[in-house]
Amino acid sequence: MKSLILVKNLTKIYGQPPNETRALDGVSFEIKKGEFVAIIGPSGSGKSTLMHILGCLDHPTSGQYFLESQNVANLDENQLASIRNENIGFVFQFFNLLPRTSALKNVQLPMVYSNTPRAKRQERAIELLEAVGLKDKLKSTPAQLSGGQQQRVAIARALVNNPLIIFADEPTGNLDTKSSYEIMDILKKLNKGGNTIIMITHEPDIAKLSKRVITIRDGKIISDKKNRK
Repeated sequence: MKSLILVKNLTKIYGQPPNETRALDGVSFEIKKGEFVAIIGPSGSGKSTLMHILGCLDHPTSGQYFLESQNVANLDENQLASIRNENIGFVFQFFNLLPRTSALKNVQLPMVYSNTPRAKRQERAIELLEAVGLKDKLKSTPAQLSGGQQQRVAIARALVNNPLIIFADEPTGNLDTKSSYEIMDILKKLNKGGNTIIMITHEPDIAKLSKRVITIRDGKIISDKKNRK
């Protein structure tokens, strides 16, 4: 299986001495195509900082980050934006949907930025909303949807440009237990279909539903284990 992500001695420091904070402290690991990896740790452990760097939303202070063999650690903002648009889909805890816009138009939004023709945008958005079980909610706004349904819209939106990786940042953190497991079922199905998924969570029960768990504490990886089937 080909390497998708390779991280070598990644460090992220905020502030200046003597008041600096080392959010990441020499992190190294590899993720292959088709994996479903959960990154777990308590608040302040560095897991969100790590996701922001892996998702090309932030730069490391030092170290190397290879995405498909390209060292992206030192790319400029325009280059990072291009990688995000072409290779990465994001799912966030608070959904980040436009509140007065229908599910159908929310899902189409990334395709607007990638200049996809309107007819193709609509066709693709309908296809994905049907895939996440929202065939009858195309015209519903976020306020008319439950939390679990809103997260399904967010997952459909993350998939529109066929990303290499889906980054899910606490995707169940704002949901009840039933909705949480429904969202995890969707992520597992996507992974079974070939999508690489990297999920940030603080919930051990949710992390156990992935294939591999990287535990981080105080900016360091303290364990990296495959889950039993």
